[in-house]
Amino acid sequence: MLKSGQPCSECGAPVTGTAGLGLCSACALREAFADSGASNRPGVATVARSPEGSGDYELLDEIARGGMGVVYRARQRSLNRVVALKVLLGGAFAGEEGRRRLKAEAAAAARLKHPNIVAVHASGELDGQPFYSMDFVAGRTLADVIRDGPLPARRAVGYLTRIAGAVEHAHEQGVLHRDLKPANVLIDSRDEPQVTDFGLARIMDNSASGTLSGAVLGSPAYMPPEQAAGRIHEVSAASDVYALGAVLY
Repeated sequence: MLKSGQPCSECGAPVTGTAGLGLCSACALREAFADSGASNRPGVATVARSPEGSGDYELLDEIARGGMGVVYRARQRSLNRVVALKVLLGGAFAGEEGRRRLKAEAAAAARLKHPNIVAVHASGELDGQPFYSMDFVAGRTLADVIRDGPLPARRAVGYLTRIAGAVEHAHEQGVLHRDLKPANVLIDSRDEPQVTDFGLARIMDNSASGTLSGAVLGSPAYMPPEQAAGRIHEVSAASDVYALGAVLY
């Protein structure tokens, strides 16, 4: 096992967290997914098989990284389009809880069809490694936008109106987001907000997709009191509305 801070034995990049076989997450992913024609460049790999059994995705570069997953810009060969591909941090060496959460995230997001929600295209498992693909949004996160300074009130309210409409749609489909924050909103080339990252989502009619009571997951600056206190059974649509107010603030 290679500990955090040591270099990857394959590419020399620093390892974040604990990786298996002395590899960073990108190289572990490449080992898990690459076929004989895969690129040798760090961070670029070819998925060996799609769910339909053909080599359909080519990973181009890493575009985002969170506590659970890594998002890559990828080319889907069969449709000749660029998509975003989310896989588990740590590749094939990720734990069962992470695998369950990624599958739950894909299932929750796939329920949703709204112009201000990043659409999920497909999900599957390759050599035991779960993944899902979604729209690639070329733009900055709302967190990056507001880092430049406070937005004019009209623009801020315009964004929030459309984000709130997307969240209302999710609630109508029985999905709680539970991690609404500026970093989980992308601003596309049309200046439209796109809600993404349903990694903490819960399907209201499926208690198995929720987090165990007492577990605190989310972003402290945006989560409501009941979620911050670990009273997960009390989290409801109102909790997402609280987070929307924090985002507007």
